[in-house]
Amino acid sequence: MIDPIKQKASLLQVVRMVLSAFLGIRKRADHDQLEVAPWQVIVIAIIAGLSFVLAVVSIVRLVLR
Repeated sequence: MIDPIKQKASLLQVVRMVLSAFLGIRKRADHDQLEVAPWQVIVIAIIAGLSFVLAVVSIVRLVLR
């Protein structure tokens, strides 16, 4: 079977892909058509993970004041 031509993913598409993976929601057809470099996914995942942790810590500190 011949693979269709894959287009390079934009920053917004990579962010959407990582966030959907965090939530466990994913449409396979959307992501299979994109060419994504592993470093893009790793960097966005680290930023998203740190943002989540910082948000939770900030909310807990705010509530405990």
